[in-house]
Amino acid sequence: MLTVLAPAAASCQLLMAVLIWRRTRLPGRGALALSLMSGAAYFLHAAFPETLRFLLPVVLVAPLACNRAIRRGFDAPLRPAGLEIGLLGLLLISGLAARAGGPSWTGWVSSLLSLVLFLELPVIVWCGLPDDLVAARRNVRIWSLGLSALLGAGVALASVLGGAAWAVPVAAVLTCLLAFAAVAFGGELADTLLASPRSARPPLDSREQQILCRLREAIAEVYNDPDLTLSTLARRLGVPEHRLRRVIHLGEGRRNFSAWLNDYRINAFKARLDDDETILALALAVGYNSLSAFNRAFKAVEGVTPSVFRAARKANAKAMTEPVPDTPSAT
Repeated sequence: MLTVLAPAAASCQLLMAVLIWRRTRLPGRGALALSLMSGAAYFLHAAFPETLRFLLPVVLVAPLACNRAIRRGFDAPLRPAGLEIGLLGLLLISGLAARAGGPSWTGWVSSLLSLVLFLELPVIVWCGLPDDLVAARRNVRIWSLGLSALLGAGVALASVLGGAAWAVPVAAVLTCLLAFAAVAFGGELADTLLASPRSARPPLDSREQQILCRLREAIAEVYNDPDLTLSTLARRLGVPEHRLRRVIHLGEGRRNFSAWLNDYRINAFKARLDDDETILALALAVGYNSLSAFNRAFKAVEGVTPSVFRAARKANAKAMTEPVPDTPSAT
């Protein structure tokens, strides 16, 4: 059975990888395509472990590829490059050592690390749900949570009733069904996710235009509240939360509430950068709870730390005020 189901599941995943790769503007398409290809390698290796032994390294890094794909697809923060490389090396070294008959703890390290990377996925999806302003992507989050729970429950039930011999075939069948559903319904959804908020967007109605005006006035007053959330902002404006999401998404052209709020805070910080206050004091004044949180947010936007940005700004200001030395004229 496995020799039939596993190639079918792998074929579905490879076809989906090709379809996703062709969506050149799809967020995280490279990571998602790589994740699907690693999943295909897993099924093929499970069905033909000796013949396709060369696929083992790809199988071992599949949990990390899947984790990174979810982060890219849902605009979740990525891990530092050094940590990603460390996880990649640990997965490969421990997994290959375990397969080669190494110490028993290498197998535990490989399995535990893979489990943590997979268990982190629903946490990433769930934690980003409150800030997501794109209605279609919020639906994807909810459906992905439900479908991943169904897939996990099916595999777990098969493992309990039939042992490991049933777990992979059940996972293959469910993977094929999910792939068919994605092909059937994913095209329109991808187009919705790819649509720019400022291009071909449905216009805000007159009431939403009024909400947008009130929103811009309100955010200028409360952006520095460290406890500000989309829910509290909606209550302050007296509008439903789903309506406020639409107004920010379409009226401000933003896809994430926290990123939109960070822009206000960072711009306020830069406006006060010439003050004599410390960076920590300014960060707290514009709404951040800690210097580390502010440094991460600022670097994500500007590409450098606040201290480097301030030093460069002072250097530029000094260069602008210094007189230009006269150059001797040629005789």
